[in-house]
Amino acid sequence: MSSARSEEDVALPIITDASVLIHLSRIGLFNLLRSLYSELTVSPSVFHEVVEKGWGLPGSKETNRAVLEGWVKVVSVVDRAEAVKIAEGHGIQMANAETVQLANELKSSLVLADEEEVRRLVEECGLEVRGCLGVLVEAARARLITASEAIKAAEELRGSGYRISNKTLKSFREALKLTEGKVE
Repeated sequence: MSSARSEEDVALPIITDASVLIHLSRIGLFNLLRSLYSELTVSPSVFHEVVEKGWGLPGSKETNRAVLEGWVKVVSVVDRAEAVKIAEGHGIQMANAETVQLANELKSSLVLADEEEVRRLVEECGLEVRGCLGVLVEAARARLITASEAIKAAEELRGSGYRISNKTLKSFREALKLTEGKVE
């Protein structure tokens, strides 16, 4: 399948945190990541959280397989002290801090993250951020799934404990309406 992103975007790394890997796997849509992005980058802390510490849980085997297949790369941050500073200064886990730091260091074209604090930090750095719902919208725009399949996936995410505010869900549905016409 061809990537939905332009060649220009593909040249810049796309960084992902653990939440997107875990949640999309939980609802059986991990494969959308490979269809949309030719390559993803994770920090060693994200790999540890998802694969090593989380072995047997959603996302672990899929992420490990993706690393072995070479389309998910594990890349260390250069300035680990800065990542520690981000973690301590913002009260976030080290894996999340490394995601932010790695995105900065690699001048990422896109960061995939769901947690509000991580998203805020990434946006403050002037980088684009997208969570699971954004991935679903992008997949619908790329015609990998239909708008109704995207809505069903969002409902599955919500049913699995993924927090989605009504305001966010409304924005999600509006974005899908632009993609495929009227969504019920």
